[in-house]
Amino acid sequence: MKNKRLMPSLMLTAFLILFLTVNTFAANEMLKTSKVKVGEPVPLTDSLKKINEEGKIIVIVLLSNPMQCNKCDSLVSMLEKEVEQYKNDAVFIMAGGQDMLGAASEETIALKKLYGFVTMGDAWSFIIDKDGVLRKIYIGLFSSGELEEALDKIIGRKQ
Repeated sequence: MKNKRLMPSLMLTAFLILFLTVNTFAANEMLKTSKVKVGEPVPLTDSLKKINEEGKIIVIVLLSNPMQCNKCDSLVSMLEKEVEQYKNDAVFIMAGGQDMLGAASEETIALKKLYGFVTMGDAWSFIIDKDGVLRKIYIGLFSSGELEEALDKIIGRKQ
């Protein structure tokens, strides 16, 4: 009789430990982005200020190191297809991750410090509007539909 109750109890305990560990990890990672918040102006490097002054939306994609970037190739491929559609309204910047030199460039390091990027294996993407206000953060892979929806909303295109 005890064996029949022991197994479900062990499974429930294991599930709770796993569930709490994953949620705690995700919460801690999100707290590290507290340097920038959606809806607030964000710090811009000199090159980003110039782009922003030209009235363009900035899409920054910070890639983790080149050896451990989860699905970054898929994300980069998707973004490369979207660049043409938004070339008049947005500038896409991909920093780090492409190679070791890119991951260690001065601009990439500055961006990662400014935006609270955590090298945890996923790309982090930030969409900044024409006024320098952060409008969206994506952690990891997202779809072209999600990107188009966010950019069209900022641009004011009807959907």
